[in-house]
Amino acid sequence: MSSKIEYDLDRYIKVRKHLELVLDDAARAERFIARPNNNRCPSMYQLIETGHLPSELGYYEKKLKLRATPRQMTHYDLAIDLLCMVDQVSEDPLLDKKILWLKAKRNSFTRIGKYLVYHRTTIKRMYDKILDALTNKIIKESVDILDKKFSY
Repeated sequence: MSSKIEYDLDRYIKVRKHLELVLDDAARAERFIARPNNNRCPSMYQLIETGHLPSELGYYEKKLKLRATPRQMTHYDLAIDLLCMVDQVSEDPLLDKKILWLKAKRNSFTRIGKYLVYHRTTIKRMYDKILDALTNKIIKESVDILDKKFSY
């Protein structure tokens, strides 16, 4: 009996940690996804690489372009599915999605609380509650796509 409880608890912890990892990777990947081009901005401003002189410290001839890794893009796609699942387990899905995504973007609970006009402990409780609900839903239903991602 106790081994069953240990197995369930171990599985719950793994799924929850993986949920947080997926959301974190998705938020990082979003930084590297190309944004739409601003047509109102003259093209000469797009050609400027840097404002430093070549003799100054920290000058680079080529601008470093960071790209999202394949794992981050996979997690970005999976995060979209997870945020859609919030509709099924939440009373106020819009607020819960905002909390999940703001936390994934590495905002503190204090900053999120000030933005949403809640106390930081209330935000933390809401964040834990929605993660618990998502984790339990994934474990209970064993959704085929998510089950493959969360099985390890």
